[in-house]
Amino acid sequence: MKQLFLYRLFKHSTMGFLFVVLFIAFYSLVFYKKMDMVFFPYNSMYTIDFTRDNTATTYAMKINGSNISITDRLYWKKDFLETSLYGYCKYISRGNTVFLEDYLRQRFSNTVVRSILLNRLTADKTTALDWPHWYGRFAGHDIPPKASIELWQYNFKYEAGKALLKDSISIYKTTLP
Repeated sequence: MKQLFLYRLFKHSTMGFLFVVLFIAFYSLVFYKKMDMVFFPYNSMYTIDFTRDNTATTYAMKINGSNISITDRLYWKKDFLETSLYGYCKYISRGNTVFLEDYLRQRFSNTVVRSILLNRLTADKTTALDWPHWYGRFAGHDIPPKASIELWQYNFKYEAGKALLKDSISIYKTTLP
């Protein structure tokens, strides 16, 4: 018992011990509530090199021609909505393939082994068809029957301190049954 970190910390510094215990309790609560990204609000703040490329791409979903707003959500939910939309749009733009398919294609020349691994490690492609409906509901929007759902790609260029829209394109459109 005397070798445990918390015990030694308590003997050395009561304030340090209290800080660590409160941090563990707070992090446990936040992790339980699935809000663990609260500690990392600036995840990629220093990983983007703005001097090399001054263009950016973002994606949006429209239901019956109206944009779904996600910026009014809590950080963790907004972050989840942005990253999952980005991932799904990349999936669509790559011809309904995931990165793992490319990796397995490069790694295994045997088509039988590749097929077995692909079937066991990836979801059935038919489940991806339901993703836009799930996304709209998760974002807090009611999606009526026979609704038109579109995914849009927006390309921006950063000039003179402003993000200017270069172009936009509809990359996916479906109508719900």
